[in-house]
Amino acid sequence: MRSDKYVLSCECNCTSQENTFWLINQSDDSSVVLVDASQILTPAEFEKNKAGVSDIFGLVPYCSISSESQGELVRLRKIPSAPQPYCYVVDDSGMPNSCDTADCKTKKELVQRLELSIKTEALIEFKNATARLYLDEKHFRGFPKRSFVERYIKLNGYSKSDQQLYNDIAYYWQQAGFNEDSIWLLEKVISNSPERAVAYLNLADAYWGRDEKRIALGHYKKYSELMELSGKKQKIPKRVKERSEELESVSANAAPSALKVSPSLPAAMVAAIELENHMSAQELRLIPNGSVSWKGSVVGAVAYEDSKGSCSIYTYQGGVLGEVFSNVPCKFKGPPKLKSDRKAALPDVVYELEVFLPNRGAMVNHIVALYFDAEKNAFCSSSELADWYLSKGKNMMPDLQDGTCEVGAG
Repeated sequence: MRSDKYVLSCECNCTSQENTFWLINQSDDSSVVLVDASQILTPAEFEKNKAGVSDIFGLVPYCSISSESQGELVRLRKIPSAPQPYCYVVDDSGMPNSCDTADCKTKKELVQRLELSIKTEALIEFKNATARLYLDEKHFRGFPKRSFVERYIKLNGYSKSDQQLYNDIAYYWQQAGFNEDSIWLLEKVISNSPERAVAYLNLADAYWGRDEKRIALGHYKKYSELMELSGKKQKIPKRVKERSEELESVSANAAPSALKVSPSLPAAMVAAIELENHMSAQELRLIPNGSVSWKGSVVGAVAYEDSKGSCSIYTYQGGVLGEVFSNVPCKFKGPPKLKSDRKAALPDVVYELEVFLPNRGAMVNHIVALYFDAEKNAFCSSSELADWYLSKGKNMMPDLQDGTCEVGAG
């Protein structure tokens, strides 16, 4: 579980005590390595288990006390010694190359079949191992987290029957300070089960841990609403009320300078875009300083690493992703501009682009404009507002009744 490896053992020669091991590395596309291996044992364990140990590893004598960590897999080399006919030293020459023989491929297929047959048991054990280790900072740092769950979902798909396990795992991650991993997993839980109250609580705690308190507030509100609807208001933790009151005491009509331009998008928003477009983060190109946020609501620009030159603008609020604009091909002229031409409480967010118009057969100037709706606590897009900024004469104020807002929790 720690190393994301499987070990298959074959006792090929009992007389010489030479065993063959296959290491199947699941995190490396199921690569197979053929090695001789043994488990590190302390001198006390060696004395206690002279007759052998009850696992797949044979007990072997070391030439000298090993400094290797307990529980690690090491490659050993046998050399002559006295009074023993031989002893073992740790071979530091490195792991051999991957094996691609028919026999090794068979071992890989065996592990893959095994994983499918015990998939639920594997996730339960991963959750239990996470629960045992999350308070141990030293050991938990190197313990697999998102990488394990990503591969598990890739192999087995997402099942609602596993959502309690996912929620517990994300809780332990958040408690250990791995807030980004926790947010990524909780967003998946909520997208598949939007009425799961405890997921909103854990998600809010994770955002609070990242000091993104306005986003946390939206999720605390959603959690409280769901708990009240289910008649469990008395079970709402005290911190939810205290943190919500702390943030709500801040004036909603803060100065325009409070709009925050960020160099990148929040991790949860990137994950939602990945899910929406069935692509990885490596296929997205975030526009530098292309994100604007206020009170937990975010608007951001992305381009796609494809030959078509596609680009999009999204809003993200309360766990809900909304696509404001998408075109092929298109090109951002730069980061968004904050414009106060309307003298509103908060400036408008204006993206300037070049887009291709088929009827003209050429790239033309285009504007996407958004305003912040304080009542809905969300960025809203308006074609009327965009036309107003694009036009030369601004004699009449724009009508924002065409505004479109994707509103999530809060």
